[in-house]
Amino acid sequence: MILRGRDTVKAVTVENIHGGKGKVHVRQLLGEEPRLPGVPGFPTDFDSSMNFFHETTLEKGANIGLHPQEGNEEIYYFVKGEGEMTVDNKTAKVKPGDVCLTKSGSKHALKNTGDSEMTIIVIEADVVK
Repeated sequence: MILRGRDTVKAVTVENIHGGKGKVHVRQLLGEEPRLPGVPGFPTDFDSSMNFFHETTLEKGANIGLHPQEGNEEIYYFVKGEGEMTVDNKTAKVKPGDVCLTKSGSKHALKNTGDSEMTIIVIEADVVK
């Protein structure tokens, strides 16, 4: 069993993530995200195509810059706050309870447009064919 949570994994602040702006706090709960240097991970957690599971909080006005998804897919689950998710030049408003899948070959970004923090869960897995 692997069990981790807010009391055992510290959130790491990343500024201007993927070319975005503002502060984003990443709590890497499972796995590893090598595109986020400075965020410690757990590279031996998974025995599958899963890469990571993390809780991310965007401060008011922060955004995750437009970046490509290559060779893997990401799921964004919106827990708190409001924002705009852009995938392949299509933008949609997002709120708690919404989920967005970004497939390999797409480009995506996220902007916190609300009056408070935005919290999301991000899960990534490699494409297996």
